Amino acid sequence: MGRRRALLVATYEYEDTAMRRLVAPAQDAEALARVLEDPDIAGFEVEVLVNEPESRVGRAIARFYATSERDDLTLFYFSGHGLKDENGRLYLAMKDTEHDSPRFTGLPTQFVNEAVDESASRQKILILDCCYGGAYAVQQFAKADTAVHTKEALGGRGRTVLTASDSLQYAFEGSTIHGEAPQSVFTRHLVEGLRTGAADLDADGDITVDELYSYVYEAVVAEQPNQRPQQVAQIEGRTVIASNPGWQLPEYLATTLESPVPAIRQTALNPLGQLLQASNEHVRQTARAKLEELTDDDSRAISAAAQAYLDGPTVGPVAIPRVRRPAPAPTFGGAATATVRRWRDRVRLPTIDWPVFLLTVAAAGFAVVSAVLQASWYSIVVAAVLTVALIAQLRLREAGTSFVAGLSVPGLVSALLLTSRLTNLIPSGLQSLPGYLDAAAHVAWLAAGVVAFVRWRPGRPRPQLRLVLLGVVAAILVLVMVVDASRSGPHLLQPDLVRRLTPVVLGILGAELALACPLFNLGRPFFAGWVLGGFVVWIGLFNPAGGPTARSVILFAVWFLLGLVGVIRPAGTGLPTRRWLMAATVVAPAVLGGVAVAVVPPAPRSPIAIGLAVSPDSQFLYAADIGNARILRLSTTTRKQVGDALRVGTQPSRLALSPDGKMLYVANSGSDTISVIDVAAWKVVGQPIAVAPEPTELTVSVAAHRVYALSKKSQTITEVNTETMQTVGGPLASGPNPADIAVDEKGERLYVADSVNSVAVIDTKTRQPTRTPIKVNSQPHDLTPGRDGMLYVIGQSTYAVINTNVESTRPVPQELPDGARIGASDGKRLYILGTEGTDDVVQIVDLGKHQVVGSLTDDLGAAVELAVSPDGQRMYVSNFYQDGILVLDTVGPKVIGKIELQT
Repeated sequence: MGRRRALLVATYEYEDTAMRRLVAPAQDAEALARVLEDPDIAGFEVEVLVNEPESRVGRAIARFYATSERDDLTLFYFSGHGLKDENGRLYLAMKDTEHDSPRFTGLPTQFVNEAVDESASRQKILILDCCYGGAYAVQQFAKADTAVHTKEALGGRGRTVLTASDSLQYAFEGSTIHGEAPQSVFTRHLVEGLRTGAADLDADGDITVDELYSYVYEAVVAEQPNQRPQQVAQIEGRTVIASNPGWQLPEYLATTLESPVPAIRQTALNPLGQLLQASNEHVRQTARAKLEELTDDDSRAISAAAQAYLDGPTVGPVAIPRVRRPAPAPTFGGAATATVRRWRDRVRLPTIDWPVFLLTVAAAGFAVVSAVLQASWYSIVVAAVLTVALIAQLRLREAGTSFVAGLSVPGLVSALLLTSRLTNLIPSGLQSLPGYLDAAAHVAWLAAGVVAFVRWRPGRPRPQLRLVLLGVVAAILVLVMVVDASRSGPHLLQPDLVRRLTPVVLGILGAELALACPLFNLGRPFFAGWVLGGFVVWIGLFNPAGGPTARSVILFAVWFLLGLVGVIRPAGTGLPTRRWLMAATVVAPAVLGGVAVAVVPPAPRSPIAIGLAVSPDSQFLYAADIGNARILRLSTTTRKQVGDALRVGTQPSRLALSPDGKMLYVANSGSDTISVIDVAAWKVVGQPIAVAPEPTELTVSVAAHRVYALSKKSQTITEVNTETMQTVGGPLASGPNPADIAVDEKGERLYVADSVNSVAVIDTKTRQPTRTPIKVNSQPHDLTPGRDGMLYVIGQSTYAVINTNVESTRPVPQELPDGARIGASDGKRLYILGTEGTDDVVQIVDLGKHQVVGSLTDDLGAAVELAVSPDGQRMYVSNFYQDGILVLDTVGPKVIGKIELQT
């Protein structure tokens, strides 16, 4: 049994501006390819060439027919312009064809005819959807520039030629110029007849070329009376082009089989026997099932005849009654539809994808309002990108849906980035409104992307070899950045896996952006949307206000260049890539990136100070470099590092200095240990002390020779003897939701804030709670020791004072602006660090008057720790997104400098 092979050629973009750019060919070829490839319908091996030069198409046609064998069924389809020279010879116009020189730049149908003649195949079908050029009526346009006599040019023995029209008529693309790309009237009915099985006019389950032509002719003439398809056939027998996928037993046969009269039922035997020999498996099974039912018929004659058909050879030809579907007649609904179309064209309503457009309007509106209420780089870029998406839909029309579909994947990544920002939102009026608007914008953005992705109809992928190489080079560049990002740069206090995967995800996204267009050629609008969305992700991951790294700048440049190449690149000549190779190339960056992160040894990271402590004489500042697992000693006078950095456990996040300034204790949250440093000798003493998982808070009692470490993860407190450097007893239960701990000056009572509204008190000797928790305020975050046994409890919008010298105390909450997080005290004033929107806030409270006497609201780079010199002259602020440690004057307060950290 021979193969079924099809070569589809479509051209709609022309370098010669004399030939109008067409809309339908790409849609025609794609729709026809899907039907022909369907194994349940036609089962062809399909090759598609779209907008290719004449040389490539000519070689493809020659190879197509030269490799065909005797029993093969071949189908050649062309959609585009047809041209004739002054001698009447017909040429098929390709992308590089020149209108005034078709003889040397077009594809001569004579060459096609010769290739068909020389083919060994005995069944050849040619379908040409091109014809007379020029507009026929308002908003109706033809596919070619001159008459094309396909009968004379391509007729011949052993082939069937179907054309969209005769030599003097038009091949209409539809009644609309803008909006969704239409299929031509001819190809649309061709595809519809095959897809639905409506072209199976005799209801035998097979669609022959003759039946397909008859169906298409009637449907086209009914819709466009001035266009009449033509057929030229010089073959023996019939050519089955497809099977009817929706075939059902003809109604007349079903009625005959149900008749109570045996003589009438007997008339169904011959047609059923004929169907038993059909090429359609479904038809044969149905006929066999009906004949098997008739073997049990009450009439012995019918039963015997049915069994004979099941057992016997092929039955002689008995024609099945032809059930020709009449051409559609004019209806009231059709007239109403035509009237609506005429009025729509007169009013000129924008033909855009309204569901996608309205969702984009909502997304852009939310984003713009959010950016106006609280401007940031991220909110401004999101608003700008969504506004561009809105304009693209208005200007690009049908391509706007493709643009929004391209934005969908980066939109998902951007939404994931936004979730971390939403965790800190507080329902407190306009202060949190921009965050909620951002969330609404992203929800609408994703909804628009999903709808656009579903409604988007991409062309068939035809990768170009040189662009694949460009994508591979770009992927290698991004892979290098993945490895670099996973080993260096700023990192937040988060689990190690998440910290390592964040840059990997970024690198993979960059690699996919590098490969998407070269591999799949999904169209300029789609790729433009994808790359533009990549800028949003870039802004979300790397805040330019905090100083972009060289890595992020390189990635930005790669995205920009890829977008530029993808939009303005020439079509060129390329080689088709197999699907498995395309998929492997896309997956490769993810696999290689993960392997590289696991194998490549870590490189030094940029220093980021988290924990801070100031010496009692205000001469030195101690900082915990969380990225490089070391402790730095810095001079507050010269603002330079003093001595070598001391190596401690992984992720040192908190420092506690003994009141006499002799010992410095370090909470290593990554290695679950405490390191002890002799400040005078400036060296690490002994081995790290193992404590409960992820210690984040420390408090020191010189009187009791104890250090207490809080583990929020396990909700326990580890007690350490500072003389023996060993833990004492088992872990203490901290209670639910612990936020911070502190110990009184005598070392008798331990205070634990529960981050809800109270502070628990634990007797350090009995290791049991001494009283009911002290009610303070809502959400206490920090316990700040002061002078004379005072303990300040910092809440979100209040602070309270606990007198640790008395057995019972009833603190009165004092009001603070919202957003307070952590505090420090010099005995006279309380210094509080918090947030307001995206800015950091430093407030100074006079403890005598209980009033805020100074404040600073600024972008301090996501401040995380505050330390105050004992003399009350300077404040030091560590942060995530700015290099070094900020130095603030307590008068004002105001930023007066920065302490740079050495790598």
